[in-house]
Amino acid sequence: MTSRPRPPARPPVPHRRTVRALLASAVLTGLLTGLLTGLLAACSSGSDDSAPTPRPSATVASRPPLKTHLRYGAVTGRLPHAARQRVARHLGRVVEGWTAAAYLDGPYPRRSFARAFPGFTPGARADAQHDRRLMSNQDLGGRISGVVPRRQGIVLDVLAVRKHAVGATARVYLRFRTTGHVRRDVRVKGRLFLTPTKNGWKVFGYDMTKGAV
Repeated sequence: MTSRPRPPARPPVPHRRTVRALLASAVLTGLLTGLLTGLLAACSSGSDDSAPTPRPSATVASRPPLKTHLRYGAVTGRLPHAARQRVARHLGRVVEGWTAAAYLDGPYPRRSFARAFPGFTPGARADAQHDRRLMSNQDLGGRISGVVPRRQGIVLDVLAVRKHAVGATARVYLRFRTTGHVRRDVRVKGRLFLTPTKNGWKVFGYDMTKGAV
């Protein structure tokens, strides 16, 4: 008998689940490859010294940092060391808050100094608003473009009763230079009188001078 030649075997048709598995494997391989490529690119760019560095925002005003020289003067009564540190920190924050809002912080030029007296009692704030040409840059604010701080010092005289501070006088010295249309070296000097309240230490009075150096 003569045997007929067998037709060539057809390749097996993959099952649908097998096709899906292969496609999923291919997609996963592509994702992994892309992820590794991105990581390698990030690493290489991070080590490149020629990569551009981000510039600071132009809206942020840059100025030399001002270090406040704060120390104790006379302490009447007994005030423990820990209490002295705490009181000095709180009083310094009140004084620096005022000098920043009234003289050093911008934006300039400006004419409004309605918020120049944080940490003042209502009565002292009303007095300072009346004396705002002295107690702020109201007299210069519309004619300058900025302020360069030079020096700030605070000396604290504190009255203590039963190891608690019940009153304080801050002897303040501030010096700065204005830029813009009016360029002037200005010195603010005098005393702030402070009292503790339920909302922290507050300025209830002052005796200040201000003038060109």
